[in-house]
Order: sequence, then structure tokens, then C-alpha cells
Amino acid sequence: MDAELTEGGPVGAGPVSAEPVVAQPAAADGAAAGPVGGEPVGGEPVVAQPAGADSAAAEPGETEPVVARPGAAAGAAAGPVGGEPVAALRRALVDLREAAELSATRLGPDPAATALMAAVRLEERLDRGVEHTIVAVQGGTGSGKSSLFNAIAQMDFAEVSAIRPTTDKPNACVWGEGAEELLEWLGVDRDAWIKRDSVLEEHIGEFRGLILVDLPDYDSAVQAHQLTADRLLPLADVLVWVTDPQKYADPALHQRFAEVARAHPGRANVVVLNQIDLLDPSEAGQIARSLTELLVGDSLPSITVASVSAVTGDGVAALRQELTAHTAHRTAGLRHAAADLVQAARRLAEDTSATQVDAAWLAAAVAAAVDALVAEAAPGGQVAPAVVPDAAALRAVCDDWAVTAMDHLPDQWSLALAYAVGSPVNIAARLTQALSVLDLPLLPGRMARWWRGKKVARERRAEWERRLRGAIEPVVDRTLARPTAALLADISKLAELTDRVAAAGAAAGGEL
Repeated sequence: MDAELTEGGPVGAGPVSAEPVVAQPAAADGAAAGPVGGEPVGGEPVVAQPAGADSAAAEPGETEPVVARPGAAAGAAAGPVGGEPVAALRRALVDLREAAELSATRLGPDPAATALMAAVRLEERLDRGVEHTIVAVQGGTGSGKSSLFNAIAQMDFAEVSAIRPTTDKPNACVWGEGAEELLEWLGVDRDAWIKRDSVLEEHIGEFRGLILVDLPDYDSAVQAHQLTADRLLPLADVLVWVTDPQKYADPALHQRFAEVARAHPGRANVVVLNQIDLLDPSEAGQIARSLTELLVGDSLPSITVASVSAVTGDGVAALRQELTAHTAHRTAGLRHAAADLVQAARRLAEDTSATQVDAAWLAAAVAAAVDALVAEAAPGGQVAPAVVPDAAALRAVCDDWAVTAMDHLPDQWSLALAYAVGSPVNIAARLTQALSVLDLPLLPGRMARWWRGKKVARERRAEWERRLRGAIEPVVDRTLARPTAALLADISKLAELTDRVAAAGAAAGGEL
């Protein structure tokens, strides 16, 4: 980001080095700090220092300090997060991949692709650690998103301009150490993030582990901005949606918000009504209530709504305290990973895990198919059996099989059944081969005495049917019964795997 950082001051247009932007602590007399040249030691970002201990005590325009939530003493460093919950999630990821591969084999790539992408995303996050909390600030053009980012960070870092869109790449502010791999994973350039870590900051302990990311506008006219926002949204542990009095009721905003929120039901979301300084208090309250009602109409009744002014600072302290609730215990990342795992499993198992798979009907279906084919191959009268039933008879047998099978399968598996079982052409070829080698006895000739001929005919017809049945049953078994049984087994296995993944994710999230 081609901008020079000043603590509490305007953003200039001076050039910067390839390393993260640097801010020096203020002098003892409170003079504003200037830029510092030179390279950071060891390639690590130089820490941005606040103007002084007094400056962190309250938000601009407010007097109340940020209140620490129970269980997180101000300034206390949190212990490592993970242990058995992370190990359980890794084991569940193995099951999720197996379930996705099975689904891809049977149902095609679409359902499985989403699950596999979720598995890759979750594994990458676990590999980089879940002790940090990624809070993404998302909003439309003109909503004051970057101004709010600066207000939360208590420094002017994200570029603010009347020219829209301003944010063309993600910016980040980090509290604490060890976030480099996550920032690289998020795609935040080295010159577009800054680290806040100072004993002079009263609330650094509460925010330690927070990665605050300013996303490009979701409604930007530049497609690359939209793609960047879409890529980063699934990676955030907490999503802060910023709107304003002019656009808070925009259907496009609510549609996008609802889609993203439902795609990640376990993630915390905060909706911020910014620019309340442009309204009188009664108008601000009325619009906030209207926004809440709209969210209820979006079937999102549990979303927190915050009213703020990034310009005057009104409401920013309360918003910071809300974010503290998600960062204090440093488990939001693990909760998000566990919830995404559960969601991926449930989507993969739609209309499958609720199906009771019973293979008892298969034996009766096989017997019915064999009876039909034998009847067609051994017609009545004193003639030799047909080499193979005709095409219409074979089609009727296959159609009857499909109807019977689909009564015991989830609807989405109908195409899988069609691919699994043999086609009439394939069955005809197998029957031709099986029946062509049969040695069938001839019926009595016309000169045989009628009572003896009738008896012999019955005996030989019974032998015909026995031999025909012995040849046809293996064909039905190979082309219809076995593929269907394997399909039923895969449905049961997929249901078992996805249920196990969902249970593991729910248990891991519940242990936090």
C-alpha cells in the first residue's frame, strides 16, 4: 500500500519500502511521530507504537474504557489453543476426504468439489494454527469500511478516499506475534499489514491474536476486487459487515449477506450501521431497528447490530468490546474450523444420511428378474427356447428393476444407479454368451404316443427352465444385483462417514 503511516494523523502519499509500514512511538512530550527509514531487523515488521498510554484508554468521542470479558484479564497472554480438539478435527478431515471421493465416484464432481475445497481450506488453516482470530471487515463502496477499520485499529492505516473504490487489496492490522504464515495464506502483501504490540497499549492483551483485515468492496466495479473479497470471506473467523444509512436496506446487500452467513452458520457475524453522525439520535435508532427487522426477515435473527460513527468514534468502543468477546479466549478460529467441518459433512450427506438403506428387497428383485427372463427365453409350445429374450423384454426387465431399486434409494442416486447397473445391450450380450453354450434336450416328436410325449415334454421343459435359470441367474447377479448392492453399501458408508465427521466437528466445537 503506497502510503505512509502516521499515528492518529492523515495518510500521505509518500513511497514506502517493500517491508511493512513503520510507525515510531511518540516522544515524551506528545509530539507526533514521523516516518522511520532503514530496514527492519531480521526481516520482521517493525512494531507500530501508540501515541501513549493515555491515548488507548478511550475511543475518540467516548469516555468509557473497553471492558474485558470474563476469563480474559487485560494484558494476559492466552495459552496455546488446540490439543485434542485439533487432533480430532484432523482425523475427521481424513473421513471427509474419503466421503468426498466416494461421493465424487457415485454422484459426480459437484457435491464432492465443495467438500474437498472445504477440507483443503480447513487443513491449511489447522497447519497454520488456530490461535489467531481473523476478523474481516466487509462492506460496499462508500460505507466507510476502511474508516471503521482505522477506528478499530486506532491508527490511520487503511487508505480512505472520496474516490471509490479505495481498497484495491486487503490490508491488515495484527495484535501479537506469529501471524506471518496466516497473513501469507490470506494473501495480504508484506507492505499492507502492520503489527501492534506494545506494553503501552492498555488493551493489547484483549486483542492479542487478532488479525483485522480490511477487504476490498464486495460491490466494486473492478472484478478483481470482488474476486479477492469472495476468496477471503470463507477464511474469516468473524465477519464485520459495514453498511450506512443510505444502503442498509439494499436487497443486494441482504442477499449477499444472507448467502455468506448461511454458508458458514457457525461463524460469528456483526452488522455495523456506520455514519450515524449524519443522523440525529432518533433517526439512528429507528434505522438500527429497521436493519434488525430486515435481518430477522433474512432468517438471521441472532446477528449483532452495532451503530457507530467511524468519524466521531461514537459506538467504536462498544464494537471493540464485541470483538474482544471473540478474541479473548482465542478459540474463534477453532470454532470456525469445527463449524465449517460440520457444514461440509451435512451438505455432502444431504438426502443420504436420513435414508434407511435396506438390502432385503434385492433377493426378491433378483428372483422376479430371473423369472421374467426365463419366461421370455422359454416360450410355451413345442419349440426350442430362444437364444436370448428380445429387446423389448430386456427393456421391461431393466425398467422394472430401476423402479424397484429407486423405491429404496435416495432420489439423487437415481443417476448413479443407471451408471452402475448394466444396460439392456450389455445384459443381452451376456445372456447371448451364457445361453449359446447350453445343451438343451429336444421335445418328443410327433410320432410319440401322446400320453408318453406329454409326460416327456413336461420333464424336458422343466429341465429347460432349470438350465435356463442356471445360466440367467449369474447374468442378473453380475449386471443388476451386485452393482445395486455395492451402491447400497456406498450409501451406507457415505452416511456413516458424514455422520462421523459432523459428530467430530460438533464435539470439537463443544469442547471449547
